[in-house]
Amino acid sequence: MQHSGFCLTESKVLINLLRPLLVLATVICTVSLRAEENPRLEIARLKAAADSLHSVGRTDSALLLGARAIELAEKTADPTLMVSTHSSQGVFLRSSGNIEEALANYDAALAIVTSGQFRENPDAEAIEEIASLYINLAVLNLDMAHKEDAVRNAALAADWCMKSTDPAFRSMLLGVVGSVMMSAGKFDDALHYQTISYDDAVEAGDQDAAFRSAAYNMLLADRMGDKAVAGRWRGICRELLPKIAAMTARLVYYQAECSICLKNGDNRGALEYFDKILALDGIDAFPFVQLDCYNNMHLSYAALGDYRQAYSTLLKSTELRDTIYAREKAESLRDLTVRYETKEAELALALSETSRARTLAWLVALGAVLIIVIAGFMIYAARQRRRRLEREMEFASLRADIGRKLTEQYVEGLENERQRMARELHDGVCNDLLAIQMNMKRGISGEETTRLITACRDSVRRISHELMPPEFAYATLDEVIRYHIGKQMEASAGKTEIEYSSTGTDWNAVPDDMALEIYRIVQESIGNAVRHSGADRVTVSLDKHDRQLAVTVADNGRGVPSGPRVSGGLQSMRRRAAAVGGHLSLERPASGGCEIRLTVTIPS
Repeated sequence: MQHSGFCLTESKVLINLLRPLLVLATVICTVSLRAEENPRLEIARLKAAADSLHSVGRTDSALLLGARAIELAEKTADPTLMVSTHSSQGVFLRSSGNIEEALANYDAALAIVTSGQFRENPDAEAIEEIASLYINLAVLNLDMAHKEDAVRNAALAADWCMKSTDPAFRSMLLGVVGSVMMSAGKFDDALHYQTISYDDAVEAGDQDAAFRSAAYNMLLADRMGDKAVAGRWRGICRELLPKIAAMTARLVYYQAECSICLKNGDNRGALEYFDKILALDGIDAFPFVQLDCYNNMHLSYAALGDYRQAYSTLLKSTELRDTIYAREKAESLRDLTVRYETKEAELALALSETSRARTLAWLVALGAVLIIVIAGFMIYAARQRRRRLEREMEFASLRADIGRKLTEQYVEGLENERQRMARELHDGVCNDLLAIQMNMKRGISGEETTRLITACRDSVRRISHELMPPEFAYATLDEVIRYHIGKQMEASAGKTEIEYSSTGTDWNAVPDDMALEIYRIVQESIGNAVRHSGADRVTVSLDKHDRQLAVTVADNGRGVPSGPRVSGGLQSMRRRAAAVGGHLSLERPASGGCEIRLTVTIPS
């Protein structure tokens, strides 16, 4: 393997040696020098380094080390090593989204596992590797919505796991088997394996694992309608709770209690557990869990009639969602930078053959230091290997549960709303229109026909109101405009000053459809002033006197060019004003800038 090109100058060599990319190259170089002496030790070192890189999100680097470990394992012809390296590489590839390559590695491992020679007399390590391979396949099939294959592989993993004499390993893996069975809808099987997992955790003295299994069993028993069994497991959970320090274990229990409360319509109980989840130390590291909490909390508050709290939690949900997307964009940019640095390093290697000897000397010197560090790290990594695998599977199960809950809740809500709207239109509006048609055919008019027309119009208006944006379900026109201006001020970072004033009372008297059109006109006016006119000061006023409502948006920018041509934005605002029976005017003060004024009469 070539390592030239890193020392175009002595100072650049020292800088590049500190980069993570060259550290990875150093590990591979050291392995290449030592692989012939003790390939098994080098495979163990590679796997430990790959696991560590994968656990901190450096999946691309873990894949490079995993490929090298497979190469060395195939040279040893040891089936257990080959199964272990292919299975680990499958996990790394699955995490990076390369499903086809992950399946290829799993197939290679399965070809070895299903051979008669491998199964004749497997040792403890081989048994654990086989069980881990099958549970990895089960999780992959569950992610791909192949529930039958997921259940079959999970059952195979459980069969092999039961052959292990290590209760800690059995507890960890059977807990994952139970989670897969629960996600696939096999509640009886899930309860069976989670109960065994609990017993093994108690035997191993692992209170956190026992607590998680008890929480899952409580949720499963409740889903199966067995309140007595659910109550028994709840008692075990509450007895263990004061002894549990692990945040993830407490999170599993609180989420199970929340799910049970929501299923039973206990919104107050659910809110108490949501508060406990959000108060956990370290919950900031799980933004999607926080987002799920806020989404469910605003629905619970709304169900209890506390619309102010519902609106507040809805705003928190929106802000958190924006933060998550911004974080994902930053992570994508970081990955792009890493790939660019990798390509740059490869080009430097290809163009700098003459400096290979000097670079290699630096690498070997650094490698000697790394060997000492890795030797100490290996002792620690060997002890932590099982706990890392447990956390990985636990987090995978937790993400799958959260994603499934959110999807089911969203789809169920859309379907219920669609069915309700269909019933409203069919049973109400369509029947009224049919009665009007029949009266017209028979020549009947008067109060009855007028009443039917009025009822039909009211039904259509009510249905259209229910389709309004969620902001107007919890806030008035004044509050929504004030919130929008606050967000615009934050986005401009002090470049544009926006002042807002309002006079009047009883803003609830403004109909939702009229409030939406007025809000859109204010949005468009502020956006034009900030983005196109170059204004550094914008004033917005909202005045309501009895049934008369006036909105004024003024700025000190360049103003709107005069002439026959009218901008698309202004045309849109005029159409919106006409839709609510209002009048929109545009003024160009002599002092400069632009003033847009909307006047409208609120219907009685």
